Amino acid sequence: MSIPINLTKSTLVVLNKLDKEGPMSPQDLAESSGLAMRTVTLALKTLLTGKFCRRTPNLMDMRKPLYHVDSEKIRELRRNAEITRSMAHMHIR
Repeated sequence: MSIPINLTKSTLVVLNKLDKEGPMSPQDLAESSGLAMRTVTLALKTLLTGKFCRRTPNLMDMRKPLYHVDSEKIRELRRNAEITRSMAHMHIR
């Protein structure tokens, strides 16, 4: 049973940054996305809850954990978005 999560615009921005640029710390995400640190923290919490990303220790600086996307979950999210888009364009007679 999966828990429904709310993927806000900022959450999707953070998810896209991680997907395109690879593992990043919350501070790096905030700086590169232009989002407030609090917004990034909340987005990461949401993504962790939905298992869209995982947190790992940063061996270069243990104070700054790194967040990685789950590539399979990203593919699943894209497939679902395509299905939803396709269904929205269908004409019901």
